[in-house]
Amino acid sequence: MTGSEHRCSRRRLRRSLAATAGVAALAVALAACSSSGSSGSSSSTSSGAASATGVATTSSCMAAANAYLKPWDTLPTSLSSAYTPLASKPTPGGTVIKLVNGTIPADAQSYQQEAVAAHAVGWTAKEIIFDGTVADLNAKFTQAISEKPTAITVSGWPPAELERPLAAAKAAGIVVGLSSVADLATSYPGYASNTNGAATAKEIGQLNAYMFMRDSDCKGSVAIFNLPFPILVVGTNAFQATVKAHCPQCTVSYNSVQSTDIGTPALPSAVVSALQASPNTKYVYAIIGNVADGLAPALSQAGLTGIKIFGQVPDSTSIAALRNGTNAWWIDQNSLLNGWTELDGILRVVEAKHPISDTGGYPLAVLTPQNVGSGTAIPVLPANYQSDFEKLWGVS
Repeated sequence: MTGSEHRCSRRRLRRSLAATAGVAALAVALAACSSSGSSGSSSSTSSGAASATGVATTSSCMAAANAYLKPWDTLPTSLSSAYTPLASKPTPGGTVIKLVNGTIPADAQSYQQEAVAAHAVGWTAKEIIFDGTVADLNAKFTQAISEKPTAITVSGWPPAELERPLAAAKAAGIVVGLSSVADLATSYPGYASNTNGAATAKEIGQLNAYMFMRDSDCKGSVAIFNLPFPILVVGTNAFQATVKAHCPQCTVSYNSVQSTDIGTPALPSAVVSALQASPNTKYVYAIIGNVADGLAPALSQAGLTGIKIFGQVPDSTSIAALRNGTNAWWIDQNSLLNGWTELDGILRVVEAKHPISDTGGYPLAVLTPQNVGSGTAIPVLPANYQSDFEKLWGVS
């Protein structure tokens, strides 16, 4: 089944579930009306109707989760058909500079693979590291422009934070690729490539929501711990909207944490404090793997048990936690793959000579303790992603 057929199927399912929810709501209203002017025996009937309605609602929630997740219960073996071959082999000799957020280890991993991808098409790659602040990012962006590369890539920072360097890049004829941002690409040259964007973020949010609902039998309580990047908010908004639409017995709380706290005791301490204040919360949505680093030991030390940790962009610690059973699942929005998809976006806009934005199909997989496999490496799925991209680019 193609990606578009999956989406159509999901839309039909949502319409069907909306109708079911309407019937359930009507049943609750009728039960309440009959009980308001009746004797105790009628009250008993009302209680039974409400109970039956609760069971029906949970049943429809589980049906929605199972139907959505069915295509994801098998790990992918190839790239999505959303990735089509280039019309011609890329011209060698290009250069790409990636601006790397020094506070997020996953960003450095993306650069390492982007360099491999660039080498595959006869390009050279360079990283320039910034300190995680807007001011330093803009300064390092200006430095990158002065080196006159073919392209510049950066992940997670929206155009509103980069107005001056984006204008300067456009004036200099440099192609810019922004990944993990919700804003559509606008010009060629300039901000021309948007990969791993809003369409992918929404899909991840929905996927995590259905996983949470299914795992908790549509009765769970989850705390989100998010970083202050707009694209991540797109994903967590989709998560919350999906849970609200299908799981009235579920509860969701939201917490914002800072990227500068990653790798410090402050982050797991904040999570522990939030869970201690909400004893019924047994699920933690740690937005990326780096956010969950050190969390399992901190929970154990605090005497918090039965907490299920999940999220996206797993790091090596996340995968080790899957293998030892201390994490529940991770959406493999892999940081290594991001390097290849960033360069893929650059190559496509250079060929097309017009801006191109994310329309979905980004390589994703649901990793669990049951399918993560052995070893110590982070699984990258599909496993043959490098050769798949090289075939698409005509360089294999």
